[in-house]
Amino acid sequence: MKKKWSNLMIISLGLLVLSACGTNNGEEGTSTETIQAESVVSESTSSQAEESSTEEISLQEEYNEIYTDGLAQYDAGKYDEAAGTIGLLLQNDLSQYEELKIKAVSLEEKINLVQAEEAQADEEATAIIEKSTYKTERTSDLANSEFTEATGKDINTVSDDEISTWISDKEAEVEEVLKETTQATPEEEMTEVLNQVVAISGIAAEDNQFYATKTDEQTYTIEIRHSHEVDGVGISNMVGMFKYDLTTKELQKMDPLTGEYKVVTE
Repeated sequence: MKKKWSNLMIISLGLLVLSACGTNNGEEGTSTETIQAESVVSESTSSQAEESSTEEISLQEEYNEIYTDGLAQYDAGKYDEAAGTIGLLLQNDLSQYEELKIKAVSLEEKINLVQAEEAQADEEATAIIEKSTYKTERTSDLANSEFTEATGKDINTVSDDEISTWISDKEAEVEEVLKETTQATPEEEMTEVLNQVVAISGIAAEDNQFYATKTDEQTYTIEIRHSHEVDGVGISNMVGMFKYDLTTKELQKMDPLTGEYKVVTE
């Protein structure tokens, strides 16, 4: 009996082992599928995290580059341009880049101080601008250059009547050219150009002043400024000088340090 019992025990144990092996194989299949699914999810999550991290680094590099440009403009004495550059930087959410934000705010304060001192030193010109109907034209480098070329005078020393006459003459010339080259009115073409500049550059039309002039049949030059006050003194910051090509629909922005124009992408 003992021997038979022993054989029965071996057989029973054998059945248990086989049964266990069968169960393990089934569980192994399920386990493998689960691991594979978890692996796919893990890879997807990891990929998304990497993309997010790359975007974050790219954004930080972009912000750092803008700050560096503003600082270089400040060091070169281009205070209006520097103020415009740093102003654009501070319009972004810099809550995740606290160190950069502190530096940008500090630089903006330095620039504003210098601008206010310069404006106060030239009280006569500042007073003329403040009372003028043509503040945008008087604070525009582009308009000043065109006015001087056309009249031989400084736009900040003449009356509003003289500026009004100059603008009327310019508009008449543009209208004559448009009659020969396009069906659009000067106002329609100008509006389309400014809409494209805003769309491509991302610079808001609100709270900014745009001065645009048609330099040839296919090209517009656009100067964008942002006006604000520092200690009661009106300041006009240079946001950017642009060129827009009517044929290629290409927008270029000038580097204030080199004078070179580079293509702007949306």
